[in-house]
Amino acid sequence: MPDTIPLPAPGSPSATRPKGTTLSSQGLPASAPPSAGGAGGGTIPLQDSVVYGPIRSRRLGASLGINVLPLDRKVCSSNCVYCQYGWTLPGSSGTPLRRAPELLREIEEAFARHALEGTSVDCITLAGNGEPTLHPDLEELIIGIKRLRDAHFPKAAVGILTDSTQVTRPKVRRALELCDARYMKFDAADEATWQRINLPFGHTDFGAMVDGLRTLPGIVLQSMFMQGRYDNTSEPHVRAWIEAVGSIRPGSVQVYTVDRGTAAEGITKVPKDTLQEIADRLTAATGIPADVFD
Repeated sequence: MPDTIPLPAPGSPSATRPKGTTLSSQGLPASAPPSAGGAGGGTIPLQDSVVYGPIRSRRLGASLGINVLPLDRKVCSSNCVYCQYGWTLPGSSGTPLRRAPELLREIEEAFARHALEGTSVDCITLAGNGEPTLHPDLEELIIGIKRLRDAHFPKAAVGILTDSTQVTRPKVRRALELCDARYMKFDAADEATWQRINLPFGHTDFGAMVDGLRTLPGIVLQSMFMQGRYDNTSEPHVRAWIEAVGSIRPGSVQVYTVDRGTAAEGITKVPKDTLQEIADRLTAATGIPADVFD
């Protein structure tokens, strides 16, 4: 088995474009601003290492990040308008995906170094430069990371942040079930809002994705609310979101808003009292606990 595997960037001609979304002549969503790199301003650089942080996360505490994706490009199954890394750009040039054995060797070296330095780690989180569930060795990686966690940070949970688009794939589901924590994105209550905010690539079926979330045990839903040019806080959408979350029955929900720059321009933070009202309405209607992060 080779140590690397090529994977076309989602915006490249050899990959599928967002369902129901036209691309500009630059290969970006037609709704993207014509700024350099397609960024709305204030976005952060891609992670430049396999292990990064720990990052003091609003939601996860001291999170030691794991990036199993290339260091020189974003590889994602969505093109979320609020992404802190900016748009997923077209083109397949760049380094290919590295396979699990090579990545695990690097992760082991980093864990040993952090342990020797006495680094405090609350959780180890697969996230990084795009969508980690796209990696073909995800199951092997999670098994290896948990083994290394046991050796160096036995109290830390191993979790994953995912856009939920791959939740119907049996191989991905097996890998997700190995994690101690599964943080699944759910920003939209209906397909039209999902297409507008999350701009999924390929042919993911929204209904099938929701069904997949319903049958995945012990998940935490993460719901990003925003206002301005893109707004998912209208009363009809919030009502529909509460109903949808109630049907999924996650263990809990994290309700939050933008904290960094965004790919698209014109996105604004949602006031904390509005977020709290949404969370309180969810819990009152469904009994599902919800935490607010502004």
